[in-house]
Amino acid sequence: MKKFLITFLSITMLLNATTAFAWGPKGHDIVAAIAEQHLTRKAKKNIDKLLDGKSIVYYSSWMDNIQNSPYWENGYNKTKTWHYANVDKGMTYQTMPKNPSGDVLTGLEFLTRELTENYDNLTDSMKVDYLKMVVHMVGDLHCPMHAGRLSDRGGNGMKVRWFGQNTNLHSLWDSKMIDSARKWSYTEWVEHLDRTSRKYKKSIMRGTYEEWFMDTVTGAAALYEHIENMGVENPNLSYQYVYDFSPLLEDRLLVGGYRLAYVLNMIFG
Repeated sequence: MKKFLITFLSITMLLNATTAFAWGPKGHDIVAAIAEQHLTRKAKKNIDKLLDGKSIVYYSSWMDNIQNSPYWENGYNKTKTWHYANVDKGMTYQTMPKNPSGDVLTGLEFLTRELTENYDNLTDSMKVDYLKMVVHMVGDLHCPMHAGRLSDRGGNGMKVRWFGQNTNLHSLWDSKMIDSARKWSYTEWVEHLDRTSRKYKKSIMRGTYEEWFMDTVTGAAALYEHIENMGVENPNLSYQYVYDFSPLLEDRLLVGGYRLAYVLNMIFG
C-alpha cells in the first residue's frame, strides 16, 4: 500500500472540497449486501479468501473508518478525495475542473486496473486494501451528493432543515434520508429492494464508471433544482420530501449494489 501511495499520489496538498463521507454505514451496508447476493461462486470464494472469511458488508465502511485510525496519517489520507467528484451546474465530468489528488472515478479506474492487469505483482495486503476500497467507492459513486456541486462542496454549503433541525443537503443524503424513509435494518432493505428481473440487472450493469457517475450527477441535479424551486433560504424538508425522493434513494442503493457485484465478478470471478 505504501509503495502505491508514494508512486501514484505524491501530491500532499488536498483541495478543500466535500467531506469524505457519502452514504452512512447503513447505506454502504445495503449496497454491499445487495452485491453479495449476486457474486459468482468463484468471485465469492476469492473474496472470502482475501478477507479471511469476513463479508464485504463487514468492510463496506472501512474506507471511511480508517480516517479515525493511525493508518490515516501513514499514507491513507492521500485517498481522501477518492470518495467523490464535484460537478457544477451545466458541467459534466469531462468539463469540470479536476481535483489533482484524484476523485472517485480516477480512483476506481486505478484500482480496477491494478486488480486485473497487475494482480500478480500486488502484495496480499494491497489486494485486500484495494478490494475494500472498491467496495466502498462503488457505493460512493452512486450517492447523489458525492456528485454534488464544487461551488457548495457537494451540498455541504446548501443549508436546509430536516424535520425542523438544521442540517445541509450533503448530510441529509448521507444517512438522514435513509433513516427517515424506512425504519428497516440493512437486511430488510435488501429483502425489499432486490426483487428485479434478470433482464433489468443486466441492463443497468452495462456502461463505464463515468457513465454510471453521470447517472448520479443527473440525480444530484434534480435535488438541487427542487431546493432552488422552493425559492426560500434554509427550507424545511420533511414527509413530502421523503415521499418525492424515496424512489431516487432506492434506485441509487439498488443500482449501486448490482454494479458493485458486476465489478467484483469481473475482477475476482
